Amino acid sequence: MNYFFAIKNEFLNCFLTIPRFKNSQIVDKNYLLYSAKIFNNQWLIEEKCSKKNSDFFFLENEELDNSQIFFLAKKEHLSNNKYFIELKNLNSFTDTMPDFRSNLKIEIKDKGFSSYQSDYPYNLCKKKGSIISPISILLEKNADKNYFFFKNIYIKPVKEEFYIYFINLKKKIVLEKKKVITNHTNQIEIESKFINSDTYIFSDKFLGVPIYVSIKNNHISMEHTHPPHLYIWGNDKFTKVTELKNKINEIIIKKNL
Repeated sequence: MNYFFAIKNEFLNCFLTIPRFKNSQIVDKNYLLYSAKIFNNQWLIEEKCSKKNSDFFFLENEELDNSQIFFLAKKEHLSNNKYFIELKNLNSFTDTMPDFRSNLKIEIKDKGFSSYQSDYPYNLCKKKGSIISPISILLEKNADKNYFFFKNIYIKPVKEEFYIYFINLKKKIVLEKKKVITNHTNQIEIESKFINSDTYIFSDKFLGVPIYVSIKNNHISMEHTHPPHLYIWGNDKFTKVTELKNKINEIIIKKNL
């Protein structure tokens, strides 16, 4: 099962389009669009009466925020429950091959726009850990603005603080750290001095989706990275990633001593 999310900030409008069909299969009109947000230490579940046509649900800028998530389900999957103490794997509708995708569009009003996917698998919501992600290949050093958005969705309805670190692997130093929170689309504006091949972003304690946005002359580029093991050949790729993360943890520990 997938959850879906948005990006909002003071410069950007956001639009989210979610398919009502399952790859080559026909539309199942019994699947409705729901939102989940934290309220009184529980997940509040509400049906979204958004725009739709025969193939898609459409969520517009004013319906979106950085703490709300969305999902597809039938009414019977919810069993009339309005609150969850944890996010649930309600159905397999979005468990497809190839992957089920939504479309996340961001724009500067009447100017440039860019689109990407915003699906967040349920299995990722259950896990804690850390991510490592490069900067220089995804941002434009000479852009007017560079942003890093880190979306975390955690199964429990909590707002827990953790850190995003900017690490120079060559010099083995922490350049900066930023406090972020769980179950939120966190925004960090990145200074151009950090955009080089030696600098990586590292999340402490929680996983998430790293999204990079560059804005230049009202044009927008939006990208996100995949886990590093997908770029490594060999049977020991997970071992290599673990070794790299351990080295980064050593750098962080040394910094905090």
